[in-house]
Amino acid sequence: MTRRATCVTPRSTTRASVPSPTVRAADADVVLDYAWGDPSAQAMLPLLTARADRDVPLTWIRIGSIAGELAAIPSVALRAARLQIVGSGIGSVTPRDFMAELPEPAATPAAGTLQVRAGAVPLAAIGQEWSSETGDRLVFVP
Repeated sequence: MTRRATCVTPRSTTRASVPSPTVRAADADVVLDYAWGDPSAQAMLPLLTARADRDVPLTWIRIGSIAGELAAIPSVALRAARLQIVGSGIGSVTPRDFMAELPEPAATPAAGTLQVRAGAVPLAAIGQEWSSETGDRLVFVP
């Protein structure tokens, strides 16, 4: 199975006006959410309803909560598509499961098969580069 992944930073959205980054991200399999709070709750439904195939599961991984500890997720979002909301952190995986899974991801960089397309972008250019479609992971540097 091919997994599609992207990093989505939720911003305030409304159902009537779905921003193009949301549409582009709609068919990802995984959302890595560092923001949580109101921005995530507001982005979730537009993202789900913009999916081309709502039968394909979307796993929303809550990693951080810089925008707030609580997200009022509308119940329709849970019915709009196959959505799984999971947490990430030391308490979300048992030590036994963590140790069982560790060898495979640790072997990838050791084997030299991990490829990351990244490009350094000056922080001063964030306004111009934020929505660019380079295909590379943008790393903003001072």
